[in-house]
Amino acid sequence: MKIISAKLVLLKTYKNNGTIKVYESVDRKADDYNKILACCKFFAKQGKHTVILPTVHKDDPLYKVIYKDLMGTVYEKKCPDFMVDGKFYELEGFTGTKPKKAFLNMISRGCLQSDCLVIEDCGVSRRWARRNIDERVKQSAKISEVWILEKDSTLTRLF
Repeated sequence: MKIISAKLVLLKTYKNNGTIKVYESVDRKADDYNKILACCKFFAKQGKHTVILPTVHKDDPLYKVIYKDLMGTVYEKKCPDFMVDGKFYELEGFTGTKPKKAFLNMISRGCLQSDCLVIEDCGVSRRWARRNIDERVKQSAKISEVWILEKDSTLTRLF
């Protein structure tokens, strides 16, 4: 059984007071940890406060502590990857060999976790991607932000 800790550790503070914190129980060897950390660095360098979040079972008492702001929302029982100034974000990685299909899958999976998404660059045109997101929003998908995690670990706002 994995022991989950609600203890936060400060990883970095920037001159503009931006911070990166991580829960002690986050798996720092996970495949996506460095990508999540890159996202947090991007936002923290802008003076924002970021937190890398652990995966916690919905029935664990600490879920209600760590994810209390999700209680009563459509994202209750979900575990987004990180927070920026109190908003939850989900990072979706690129898998597969078909970029358009991968993009559609990343958006679909990400929307189950949060309305603020970071999508790993899969090579689709930004115009096609924005058009797809606009169409989803018209059909009532709840999407507030979409960022692209570029190959150089910077983020570009798409939506």
